[in-house]
Order: sequence, then C-alpha cells, then structure tokens
Amino acid sequence: MAKVIFMHFNEKTDGIYDAKIGEPLVRLAKEKGVPLPLECEDGQCGSCLVSVESIESEEPTSYMEDMELDKLVELGAITAKEANSCQQFTVAPKVRLACQMLVKGDILIKPYKG
Repeated sequence: MAKVIFMHFNEKTDGIYDAKIGEPLVRLAKEKGVPLPLECEDGQCGSCLVSVESIESEEPTSYMEDMELDKLVELGAITAKEANSCQQFTVAPKVRLACQMLVKGDILIKPYKG
C-alpha cells in the first residue's frame, strides 16, 4: 500500500489516503470525494494538471506514455529536455496529468500552480 496525501483541494477531503500500488489516482480521488479538475479524463485537454512530490526516501520509477509527456510540454508544465530525461531514466516529472497517473509510492498531490 502507498500513502497519498491530497492537499489544497478541499478542506473536507484533504488528507492522507491508502492506495494500492498501480491504482489510478483519479479513481482514488473520486472514491474519496477529492475535487480534481477533470474535463476529458483521457489526457487530451490538460485540465487535470497536479503537482506531485514523492515522500519516499527513494523516488519510484514511473513509466509514462509519450502522449502525456507531449501534453505536459505543450502546456508548458515541463520542458522538452525534462521530458527526454523522464523517458531516458523512467522517472516522472513533478507535474502530471492526474487522469494518466498511477500511484507508484507515497506521494503528496497539490493543485498545479503554473
């Protein structure tokens, strides 16, 4: 199990939740009533940008689809150089599309402030 901390989304639902490794972040948020900004849920609109911080001693590896990395670059959330580094080392950037993210370890999730 992993710990997922939602912070600054809603006073009533912000908190620490248990999640299975590999669980979609969106499913956990919906189950717990956390109001993530979701419009399309397929990664095309970019409305669900969130800031992600690993709170483990070692950051877990995280494979990402090219589509998500391309969208993050298009939105200006990360640079092309950062996207290439993510692909090369299978690490996730500090900004993700919530609708595409799987829980891989203990994390802190906040609204993205670009």
